[in-house]
Amino acid sequence: MIGLVMAGGKSLRMGSDKGLLVTKTGEIWAKSAWNKLQSCGIKSYVGINPLQTPSYSPHIPPANIILDHPDIVAPGPIQGILSAHLSYPKEDILVLACDMPNMEISCLQDLMEFRNSQPNALAWVYQNGDQIEPMCAIYSANGLEKLTALLEKKELIPTSLISILNRLQAAIKPVSAENTKNFINCNTPEEIN
Repeated sequence: MIGLVMAGGKSLRMGSDKGLLVTKTGEIWAKSAWNKLQSCGIKSYVGINPLQTPSYSPHIPPANIILDHPDIVAPGPIQGILSAHLSYPKEDILVLACDMPNMEISCLQDLMEFRNSQPNALAWVYQNGDQIEPMCAIYSANGLEKLTALLEKKELIPTSLISILNRLQAAIKPVSAENTKNFINCNTPEEIN
């Protein structure tokens, strides 16, 4: 399994690149998320679009950056996940959005344990209340291979990660009440603590 921090979005509502926002400890959000994934004992990467390379190179080792692949035509984070799959086709991918700065390592480890307890699923995802959390999820190599084949044959038009998770028949893990704070997604300056 590899880890993938999703930082390649446009950050339109934030007004600046969310992955480059700085934590209270002085680390950029993308690097903080990357360190959390690394702390889970898995080799991890940061997914960005090619235009972001100059901004991220000073913070993330170039060998740990995965660029969105131009041949993958898919919306938003789907392109980033499939780009990572193209680079590491045999690896399951633990995805973490860079704009979930409150995520604790223990939640990531719990999801990894959940994956081990549900080996027949093609994806593993948290459910927070009635909301699926596709940006803190594990996508299996087998599932991503199937999705890639469907995309290539034009038999799948992905509209969102939720539609992808439904297609993969994901195993769902409810978020405990004490862990809901981990899933706060910061999209605007007002949402930053």
